[in-house]
Amino acid sequence: MNPDGFQGLLTSTGWVRGVNVIPFLELLGLPDSVVNILKNSQSGNALTAYAMFKIATPARYTVTLGGTSFTVKYLRSRGYMSTPPPVKEYLQDRMEETKELITEKMEETKDRLTEKLQETKGKVSFKKKVE
Repeated sequence: MNPDGFQGLLTSTGWVRGVNVIPFLELLGLPDSVVNILKNSQSGNALTAYAMFKIATPARYTVTLGGTSFTVKYLRSRGYMSTPPPVKEYLQDRMEETKELITEKMEETKDRLTEKLQETKGKVSFKKKVE
C-alpha cells in the first residue's frame, strides 16, 4: 500500500468511528457554512469521514511527497539506491550517440550511392545521338 493510502486509511478510520472533528474544523478556521453542514447533518459519520478525507487531501499529499523524498535520500545514503546521472549530461550523451549513429548511416548511404553511380556510369551513355 502506498504511503498516501495508509494515511488515508488511518485518518478515515478515526472519522468513521465517530471522532468529533467539529472543534478541530473550527480551530482550523473553516467557513461556518462547511462546519454547519457537518454539525447539522443527519447522515452521521459517513459524511463527516468523506468531508474530512477531502479536506485533508492536500496535507496527505504533502506528507507523501516529503516522506518519499526523505526515504529516497536515506536509501541512497545507505547504498540501497543508486543516484541517477544528471539529466543534462544523460541527454547530452544520448544526443552525441544519436549524432554519431546518424553520421555513420549517412556515410554508408553516401558510399553506396557513389558505388551505384560508378556502376551505372559505365552502363549508361549520355552522348547525344547524331542524326
